[in-house]
Amino acid sequence: MNFSCVEFRPKSHHSITARSFSTSGSEKSLPWLAKDKAKQAKRPEKVVANRSSWEESADKLFKGGVSSVEFKDYSGEEKEEEDEMDDPRWDKIKSRFNRVKVRPGGSDRPEVRRWNNQDSWGKKTWKEATESTLPRMVGEGIYGVGPVLAALSSGRRELYGLYIQQGLDLSGNNRKKKDKKGFERVLTMADKAGLGKKEVSKHDLNMITDNRPHQGLVLDASPLEMVAIKELEPVSIEEQETTSLWVALDEVTDPQNLGAIIRSAYFFGASGIVLCAKNSAPLSGVVSKASAGSLELMELRSCKNMMQFLASSAENGWRVLGGSVSSRAVPLHEIVPGAPTILVLGSEGTGLRPLVERSCTELVRIPGNIPVDIIAGQDEDAECDNSISGQNFKSFMAVESLNVSVAAGVLLHHLIGSKNN
Repeated sequence: MNFSCVEFRPKSHHSITARSFSTSGSEKSLPWLAKDKAKQAKRPEKVVANRSSWEESADKLFKGGVSSVEFKDYSGEEKEEEDEMDDPRWDKIKSRFNRVKVRPGGSDRPEVRRWNNQDSWGKKTWKEATESTLPRMVGEGIYGVGPVLAALSSGRRELYGLYIQQGLDLSGNNRKKKDKKGFERVLTMADKAGLGKKEVSKHDLNMITDNRPHQGLVLDASPLEMVAIKELEPVSIEEQETTSLWVALDEVTDPQNLGAIIRSAYFFGASGIVLCAKNSAPLSGVVSKASAGSLELMELRSCKNMMQFLASSAENGWRVLGGSVSSRAVPLHEIVPGAPTILVLGSEGTGLRPLVERSCTELVRIPGNIPVDIIAGQDEDAECDNSISGQNFKSFMAVESLNVSVAAGVLLHHLIGSKNN
């Protein structure tokens, strides 16, 4: 009697060991195991994949990767393999293939042909990415229609180039009438001056101006140079008859405020602006834009020592008025306009420095809706209680002073604005 046992090992070994035992002493293998060994030897090794070869061929065909489909002959396979190919997904693949018309030359669209002909498109993209398209500025950028037009008219700067936004349409109602006329005047003056013009993208202009409103124009020009001054000349008889006023700015560092003060001074007819040589905002394109181009037309002076400048000018007959919020300051309506005056304004946070305030012959303040004692800071040491009256709450929430540019406009209107009327 013959008997046999089959030993199954864990799946990790992927092998089956069969042992046969015979009482007669001869070893025989099972018929079905021998058939399986012969089948494994005949079948080529295959890589098990999640998708069949038919699906991969169909995907390549639909993506345009191949112009023809190669069919393999599986007639030599076992019948079991033919049963494996009887997949309902195959009907779907055949129907999709029958609807597709394969073109050996690829697509006829010109953009597809250009894309296929670009063998080194990656290198071109990298080259474009590494090379900056921003124009190299020789000086500083003056942007905006008004500032550029004023810079071309004044002739105080050296001009290096004019950059214009690409695709800017000036026809019809695409731009405001005022900006359109100014833009055309800028182009005409640039042609007369022989200034080189170059069209650049809007993105590049935004990068040059730090995303500020440039209106499609950026002028490359040299920085403005200020004339150093130690004192103002003695008051002449003509200056006594006419209202002459200079604005002295003590460490005004905000370019927006500086530009707004220069614009107000130019509008009311001030004689000029005196700045500190240190701790003042530079006369950049931001200041020119904030002044609407008045920076290019205004008389500008700089002094190293503001206290010495004010003291020496006072000795030469100039009235020095310092804008202050102190209780010692005289209300604005008590100041008589007409005399040659130097109006001194301080920085945004601290106002006039103590030594500069002492150099003024008189202090002036703009009356507001705030009590004088609160402005002077006399109630800083008052004890706070839980019950706050309406007046105290109002004084606590109120703004103690005006912005320096707004205050400059009010003071200039009172001191020299009346002569225009």
